[in-house]
Amino acid sequence: MSNEKLLASSNGRTLSYEDAGLTTSPLVVLFFRGTLTVGQAKLSPVLASLGAHYISPTLPGYGNTSSPMNGVSYATTIQSDMTALLGHLHPNMTGMQLYIGGGSFGTIAAQILYGAPFDAFPAGRHLKGLLLLGAFPPFRDDEEKGFVYSSSMTWGNYITLGPKGLRPLYVNLSLIRWETEKEKYAAWRERKGYEVGQLEREMAQMNRRSVEKTWEGFLSTSEVLHGNWGWGGKSFEDLDEEHTAGRHVFIIAATEDDLSPGAWGEYLVTKYNNARIKWVEGSHIAVTFSMDDIWADFMKYCAYV
Repeated sequence: MSNEKLLASSNGRTLSYEDAGLTTSPLVVLFFRGTLTVGQAKLSPVLASLGAHYISPTLPGYGNTSSPMNGVSYATTIQSDMTALLGHLHPNMTGMQLYIGGGSFGTIAAQILYGAPFDAFPAGRHLKGLLLLGAFPPFRDDEEKGFVYSSSMTWGNYITLGPKGLRPLYVNLSLIRWETEKEKYAAWRERKGYEVGQLEREMAQMNRRSVEKTWEGFLSTSEVLHGNWGWGGKSFEDLDEEHTAGRHVFIIAATEDDLSPGAWGEYLVTKYNNARIKWVEGSHIAVTFSMDDIWADFMKYCAYV
């Protein structure tokens, strides 16, 4: 059952989100899911034990979250939406410890906030950690690092995500691809009390909810991937000490991930300060079966526990 909430903005847009945990906690975790999803606040027992407030927004153009207004960039929309949301849920940010994460396409929104100017995203002053699962880099080549973003993509992945200026093409992929994943999936179901097929049904229902009003979010995928991150014209190397000191970046990459290749995570770990990468065995979905361990490792790496 969804506990979706709606926040209306002064410009007529609507932001959809779910949240769970201790709503008055200074420990705030903001997590963005990927494409063809809506916000879902299933609280990890790890975060629950820390007394966290977990917030999962729905990205612009999906579900009940409005698309960006005409002439307003995706990055600006993310920054203003999250400023409004955090200001609504935590009007007094004194003592806040903010941790931001994202999975797959949701890592774009998470990284937009990481480097956002503080006048655009004031809560960034309280940011302690960034968690990236199946991370997406900027879709720009980096000659200095010898990085070509498309070189590690399969043809299917390239067509699925959408070349610059073209609409993405949805490709139906097998959910569980490897024998090791089947074993992990079975163990995860037992731990979580899930029936066979329940996860698949939940994902299908989420896909339906994400586009039942509009396909604008999905159709803007290419534009977002090739777009500006809204860092005020700054690159990774240009971020000042206020945007790097005391922050930690934890990147999770899967060994057989065709949708967000591990090479992307390896590149990003060289670009962020205080960054490390952890590998999990399996394909794009592999992190799902290890999320409690990932949250524990992330919070430990950020020196919260």
